[in-house]
This record gives sequence, structure tokens and C-alpha cells, in this order.
Amino acid sequence: MAEQWLVDGPRFIDVGSDRERVEKVVVGIIGGRVNVVTHDDGYGARVEVSNVEGLPLRVSWDGRTLKVMHTKDGGSTVLDTLRRLVEQVSGQHADVSISVPASARATVSTVTAPIVVSGLRRGLAANTVSGEMTISDVQGRSTINTVSGATECADLVGDAKINSVSGSVTVQSSDIPRARINTVSGEVALDLVNTHLDVQSNSVTGDVTIRAPFSGYAVTATSATGQVIVDGQSLHGASSGSMPPGGWGDCAPGGSSGRGTLRSGDESLTLRANSVSGDVILLRAAAPAAGPSGSGDAGPQDRSPEVSPGGPQDAPARDEVRESSIDDEGQDTP
Repeated sequence: MAEQWLVDGPRFIDVGSDRERVEKVVVGIIGGRVNVVTHDDGYGARVEVSNVEGLPLRVSWDGRTLKVMHTKDGGSTVLDTLRRLVEQVSGQHADVSISVPASARATVSTVTAPIVVSGLRRGLAANTVSGEMTISDVQGRSTINTVSGATECADLVGDAKINSVSGSVTVQSSDIPRARINTVSGEVALDLVNTHLDVQSNSVTGDVTIRAPFSGYAVTATSATGQVIVDGQSLHGASSGSMPPGGWGDCAPGGSSGRGTLRSGDESLTLRANSVSGDVILLRAAAPAAGPSGSGDAGPQDRSPEVSPGGPQDAPARDEVRESSIDDEGQDTP
């Protein structure tokens, strides 16, 4: 049975049960603060509102989906959601904490409100204009969209899509077999524990740094003025230094070409990078002490594209990489 509440002050709301499980949570808050945490006490959820300023907060429950919104609805897309939030940004503030089952999927969007999310097991979509985001211990596909807000993540397991305009994104101690990164000027840093990964990166001026315990790599990069450094070797423009174990591929030391490939070892890491002036840096971390790294060893190498030897014509062009990224997004599932 559908239920709805208009909340204009402190209040607790409990929804769901073992028969009506909370499967999805959608949050759209303008200012204030949003916390989404998990519990192991059944399949219901609790919404705790501690402060509301401006328009009342709308809470709705339809037997499967819990919505906590500062607007009438969330819109059909992320951009639609953020646009509607921006239109009503003035004077809207709510402090909200939501406790949900770990099996629930969550979409959280804010304008200026900070976001804290922890413990989800079926993926997360987190969107903000200028709010800070702290995300930890999330399994499943993670989608992170920020305009200028800084984002810090830790202990993620699963594929990740990261979009930033100027906000920095830092990911630590995570197992991400596939990463799709798009940034304008925001810096993105991934510190990963998995040995196999597939990365696509598009950057204008923002730097992208990836550190992982890979045993080999296949890197294809297009850059105007930014540096591309792979395990201590410059992909192009290097005037000195020894040849990497797998050879220089399509680029030669001292070359001025903005496109090149570099290979080494078993190519357990594949990286396709496009940059205008931002640097792309790939660092090799120490191998894990014991045991495989879960999803990192299970399949991403099978999905990695082959990078054929030969001239620059074999390296994918900028538009081809971008189209591949879009296709991959449509096929990913949480």
C-alpha cells in the first residue's frame, strides 16, 4: 500500500517488512546532510529527519521503493534530478539519516548537502553539485557524479563509473575490475588492490593517477600536452631511459606524437586514456600478500580489448574510445 508523508520537523518514519522489502532507495536533498547506512535487522528501513528548513520534505513508500525528496519527484535522469534541485535551492535544508537493508539499491542526489554512504551490497549512484561525498564498503556497480564537490571512497568492490567537472575523486583500498573515468579539471586518484583491471579515462586538464598491483599492462593513450607515465616509463616524449620489457609499441623515445601504445608482461591491466593537458600516471603497487583479489581476478582480462602491434593507426581514436565507453555503460549491471 502506497504511503506518503510531508515532514517539516524532526520525525522518525519506519517502512517495509519481511513481506514488503525495501529494494530501492532514492534520495534528493538540496542542502543539509544525508547519511545512508545499512542494518541486518530484517528488510525494512528507518528514516530519521532531525532538521528541516524551507519546504517540507516529501517521504513516500510504494511497497518496494522508498523516496526522500526535496522535490516532487527525482526526474528521469541524473541531470534532470540535479536541475530540478537547483531550481529550488534557495533556503532548502534537511538533515536526514536513513537505515536500509544492505541488499537495497540506492540513488542519492544533492546540491550542496554532504553525502555519507556505507555498507550497500547492490551498488550505488551518488550525485552532487558541490557537496562532499564519503563512500565506503560498497559492493556492486558504483556511479559517482560530481560537479565541484570532493569525493572520498574506500573499500569499493565492483565496477565504477566516475564523472567529475572540477571536483576531486579519491578511491582507496578498492577492488574495481572495470573503471570508466571522465573529468574536466578535477583530479582522480585510484589506489586499487586487484591485479586485473580495465580502465578507460577521458580528461581535459585533470590528472588521473592509478596505482594497482598489476603484473603487466597494455596502454593506449592520446594526449596533446599532458604526460602519460606507465610504471616509470613515459609513453611518448622520453629522451632517455631503458626500453620497457614489452617494448615501446607504437611510440619511440623522443617522439612527439600525441598517440602511442605500450605493453609489458601478461597485460593484466588495460588502459585507454585520452587527455588534452592532464597527466595520466600508472603506478605499480606491491602484490597482495596472500589470496586472490576477488572480482579483480575474475574476468576483466577476458573483456580487455586487444591492442595490436603496428603503427599509430592501430590505436583507437578519441571518438572510438568514447563510443566504446558509452556502449559499456549500457551493458553494465549492478
